[in-house]
Amino acid sequence: MIKMLRKNAKYFYFLFFIVIITFVFYFGWDITRTKNQEFIAEVAGQKIPAERFWRAYEDARRIYREVFKEKASEMESGLKERILEELINEEILLYIAEKYEIKATERELQEIIINDPRFMRNGVFQKEIYFQILKLNRITPAQYEALLKRQITITKTLHVIAGANSQNEISKEDFIKSYLRAIMANISVKINKEALS
Repeated sequence: MIKMLRKNAKYFYFLFFIVIITFVFYFGWDITRTKNQEFIAEVAGQKIPAERFWRAYEDARRIYREVFKEKASEMESGLKERILEELINEEILLYIAEKYEIKATERELQEIIINDPRFMRNGVFQKEIYFQILKLNRITPAQYEALLKRQITITKTLHVIAGANSQNEISKEDFIKSYLRAIMANISVKINKEALS
């Protein structure tokens, strides 16, 4: 699974915020605390909380400042729109995954956790370190594993879509973008523009 993810990572760069930043802005965000919150968008009945959007936006800005230094302001142009697009794309991918019964398996979840260098000491997975790191990030193992399953599902769905590209004249990135736009045109997507200001 990890080899497959690494091999195809270059095809999914346009979903950078989904694959890389998701865990950054999810840590500290309680996925069970969304009942009475304002929503930034709704995709096929799944609501994206405004808090999730703003956390993603602030974290992306912080990363831009750290990476691009004085060019950060220039790079941030259109950032809100890109973050919103990525969050909507994530929900579309989960919609596709549910429709085609693409799921993360327990084995895939365990493989990624036990091979994560953050949870290792001397090259061996340590359960105590795993629990300690999650506790420091104020996230329970159940929450972390649910988020990880979500990311595995998204990556597997991207892999399936990319594999459907039989035309050599169109890049996998463009093919995935076109596919997601086609799905988006056929499902309900509502954006709360007031929550964006």
